[in-house]
Amino acid sequence: MRRRPGIGGLQTAAAARVLKDQYRILGENVARLKTDLMKEQLATFRSQLEEFARKHKTAIRKNPNSMRCVLKLELASNTGFWAELFQIGDW
Repeated sequence: MRRRPGIGGLQTAAAARVLKDQYRILGENVARLKTDLMKEQLATFRSQLEEFARKHKTAIRKNPNSMRCVLKLELASNTGFWAELFQIGDW
């Protein structure tokens, strides 16, 4: 943006700064809302996955491919929930 001399240039620069701050605040609010929504969706997904695992526990333990997926989840998780649910223990 080309600077204009005098009061007009100062007013334009001040307006640009105010607009930049407003966009920054708006961006922070949008990011916070998206983060909250993602946390809510992940919590819902986890509870549904846990319910599915409890309901189909015996079928999952019998199928080697399913157990491989559970073990991958266990390695990615730091809570130990899957090991406790499927009684696979520490290894």
